[in-house]
Amino acid sequence: MKSALLGLALTIASLMPASAQESVYQLSFADLERNPAPLEKYRGKILLLNFWATWCPPCIREMPSMTRLQQHFDDSDLAVVAVNVGETPEAIASFRQQLGTPLAFELLLDESGSAFRELGIPGLPMSYLYDRDGQLLETVAGGHEWDSPERISQIETWLKP
Repeated sequence: MKSALLGLALTIASLMPASAQESVYQLSFADLERNPAPLEKYRGKILLLNFWATWCPPCIREMPSMTRLQQHFDDSDLAVVAVNVGETPEAIASFRQQLGTPLAFELLLDESGSAFRELGIPGLPMSYLYDRDGQLLETVAGGHEWDSPERISQIETWLKP
């Protein structure tokens, strides 16, 4: 039942225009213990929502810069959330051990890969930046250097009242 509801929420969100403020907050994934992890808790923050997999080299390359980006900003201003598509918590734990670098952002699960299909993600990594109200600011396909001076400046601009 939960899987069907998640699929429905993802379908609804993917059909909504980017201007629909509630769409990102209707999404829910699972944490690494497979507990529900709704994105609603990030309301009021700039949200970097990243979709990735352990077998994806560009995904792995951008993770350290995502950690540095999260560390640069206060947790109350920016939330970096990486949703693993199609893998188990055990695969992610093994990956984290091999990575050797602690990650300073939340990892969530989409074990069934429904987000990949329902959101029409063309490839990995795929990232979406949302403002404090859930408005889509930017879509970034492929690997990215998230802590570049230009990116930090842009986020600082979005954070200004």
